[in-house]
Amino acid sequence: MSTTVRAWTARQTLTAVGNETVKGLRHGWSERLQILIELPLFIVFLLLIGFTAGKADTIAATGQLEWALDRHQMAWLLLGFVAYAYTYLHVVKMFWRLLTEIQSGTLEQTYLSPLPSWVHVVAGRIVAAIAESAFVVAVMYAVTATLVRIDLHWRIDALLPIALLIVGSAGLAMAIAGLTLVWKRIPLLNDMALMLVMFVSGAILPTTEMPAWAETVAKPLFLTHSIAGLRTVMLDGATIPATGLGGLTWMLGTAAA
Repeated sequence: MSTTVRAWTARQTLTAVGNETVKGLRHGWSERLQILIELPLFIVFLLLIGFTAGKADTIAATGQLEWALDRHQMAWLLLGFVAYAYTYLHVVKMFWRLLTEIQSGTLEQTYLSPLPSWVHVVAGRIVAAIAESAFVVAVMYAVTATLVRIDLHWRIDALLPIALLIVGSAGLAMAIAGLTLVWKRIPLLNDMALMLVMFVSGAILPTTEMPAWAETVAKPLFLTHSIAGLRTVMLDGATIPATGLGGLTWMLGTAAA
């Protein structure tokens, strides 16, 4: 009897998770035009950073900007920006969809499921965020690769920082979801938090060139270590260390936290 009950419960759980996943994918598909509108903004921002980052001294000395891309710098920047783009899409889309459900009165439907409410938030967003990000990343990579050669090491151990990036993003999304349930209208707070994460995590600027306070803020962030781990594997062709920036200990600890 207990075996039958456990089997039924597992089937109910899988069904509920599957329904939320399908729901998230349908939401993502319904927003395909919005993704297409946002895509050029991602590409333009990435290229502008690539053209200007690290050239302040030259610009100050000559008053001119050389419109050329360094392939190592662009590969470094692309990995960081891709990781941030996934986190951004996961958190922002989750916030607006949750706010829509609150305003439309459909949020209470989560109580009809045997699953905890946080599972709905996570299960409904992860697959959709991966699908949306895969499309955005593919286009950004294709555009960048037409302008400059991108040399990356495509190794299977890069899946570890990617997996922990997904876990950490889900955790951040749940934190934003909790704030949304309490205060509802927090788009400015949400955007400010994401912008701060982008700058201090080393997504577009090296953490070594940040102020001391930024390094202190960056260390407990999951994104900081996921990006560093990705660059260690895919850019340097090295093995992820056990400790230090982008180390296994920090990646696991910050993602779990």
